[in-house]
Formats: sequence, C-alpha cells, structure tokens
Amino acid sequence: MSVTEMVRQRVAVAPPAFQGKQFPLLAVLVFLAIFPPLLRTNPYDLGLLNNALIYALLTLGFYWCFALAGQFTFAVFGMYAIGAYTSVWFAKHFGGFWSGLIAAVVITAAVGALTKLAFARCSEIYFAIATMALGSLIVILFREWTSFSGGYEGLGDIPLPSIFGYELATGQSRYYLGLAILALLLVATVLFFRSPVARDLAFARDKGPVAAVTGLKPLRLQLMGFAVGSGIQGIAGSLYAHGAGFFSVEAFNIDLSLLVLLMLLLGGMVSMYGAVIGAVILVYLPEFLRDASKYAEIIYALAILVIIVAFPSGIAGLRYTAERLVRRARRT
Repeated sequence: MSVTEMVRQRVAVAPPAFQGKQFPLLAVLVFLAIFPPLLRTNPYDLGLLNNALIYALLTLGFYWCFALAGQFTFAVFGMYAIGAYTSVWFAKHFGGFWSGLIAAVVITAAVGALTKLAFARCSEIYFAIATMALGSLIVILFREWTSFSGGYEGLGDIPLPSIFGYELATGQSRYYLGLAILALLLVATVLFFRSPVARDLAFARDKGPVAAVTGLKPLRLQLMGFAVGSGIQGIAGSLYAHGAGFFSVEAFNIDLSLLVLLMLLLGGMVSMYGAVIGAVILVYLPEFLRDASKYAEIIYALAILVIIVAFPSGIAGLRYTAERLVRRARRT
C-alpha cells in the first residue's frame, strides 16, 4: 500500500451523520414533507413553507462552502442576488423559467469559483472579510444598474415557474417544485459523500499541505466545493425571484448571510440535514413566539444560545452529543 493510500485512509470519509442508510431516511423525510401543503392551504402558511425551502437551499449551499470546502463566506447574499437577477433576465429573454434557473446555477457557480480563486491566498478571517466586501459590491452593482435590476423600484412581470408548459401559479405547486429540487440536491450530496472525491476534499480541507505532498490539488478540490455551494445559492435566488413575482435590491443584505450562518450552527454542521433543520426552525420559531411577542426576542436569543453552547454539534448532532456525554459519565 502506498503512502498516499495510507494517509487517505486515515481521513474520515464523512461525519457519522452520513453513515448508515441515508437513502431510506431521505425518502421518509421527503414523504413527510409532502403533507404540510395539503393540511395548511392558506397563502400565509404556504408562504412560510416556501420561505423555509428557500432558506434550506441557501443554508445547504453555505454548508458546501463552509463545512465541506472549509471556506467561511459572507457572500451568501451576493450569490443569492446574482441567482435572482440572472434567472429573471434569462427567463425573459431566452425561453422561460428553466433557462433562467440553469443560467443562475452556472453563473453563480462561476462567480463562486472566481471568488475562491481570487482570495485563495488570504487567511480564513481575511477571506471572510473579502467575501463580505464582494457581496456588498454585487448588491451596489445591482442597485446602480437600474436598467438591468430596476434598483429600488424593483422588477416585476417575472415569468412563473413552469413544467411542460404548465405554470406553477400557486404556492402549493411552487412548494413541490422546491421540494423536488431540494431532494435531488440532498441525493446528490449523499452520492458525493459515497465517492472518493469526498475523502479527498476532507483531506484537502483539514490537511492541505499534507494533501499537496501526496499529489492531491487542495485548491482545485476546494474550488469545486465552493463552486457547488455557490451554485446552490443561485438556485435559491432563482426560486425566490420567480415565486415572489416582484422583488427589489432591498431583499439582499448582509443580514441574510448572518441568518444563514445561524441556521447552519443551529441545525448542525455534522449533517447535511442540519441545513434543513436550522432553516425550518428559524422560519417558524417567530411564529411560535407570536403570543409572547413582548419577550419573543429574549426567548429567541436564549434558545439559540443554549443550543449553540450546550450542543455545539447542533440539533442534527444531538444523538452524538448524548453518546459523548454518556461515555464521559461512564468513565467518571
């Protein structure tokens, strides 16, 4: 066995949450997700469901960039904006929603790859600051380029999502489209974790200099992960734009990147499902606290702090946190 093979075998292919029978679990979760729009059909509830899906996609993209590729980025809101505006422009000029969606994925992935390439020599903290500046520049560009984006006046008359010529004019139908796309991306993520590339990316992320010595290309691998994550954020932007029907540049700001970070921390970085869990909780938690609106912000902040401090693996990692505590208790 070569030295390269020995070193790679020592690198975990995936966190424990990815081991086991992932496809049956994913099938059960998707099956359960089919029913909420059938039980809650009013526009407000459907809007919350669609928001949860869009945030889940954004957070899954951030998961690829941060947890898998190892690059913290504040440019989520910028990629979200690129996906939205690109999708609308292509949909209006080149054949509808699907051409816009594909263009959004390609362009945001390309911008993400160029971002990683441009700031590859920066340390982690400077990379994060650079991506924050880049996201702000992207939003400023769209704000000033009014002939393309509409600026603060916004864009309207946006083509609806469609399948085989049938327009998805209801929140329910758009929810099922978003659910199908999210499910496919989760399946693709599971397949990725079962491939040798996942092992190489983990090696490049955690032991970059050693990985380079063994013949791997750490920058190329991280570039791939960052581009995939950015492309997923572009999908979220496309679904948001075509579902909203009207939006303006005010929809994209740095608060969105902070919210997505919080969603991933809350849901847990040990699993791809953490992105979905965190998105659902932070979309619906304000609704549950509506009756206690006077203390809602305090309860909201305390709940998040308790989970992050007491359960650093997030909600998706509660089982592993519990197992670790049990082992520690047995030793003492």
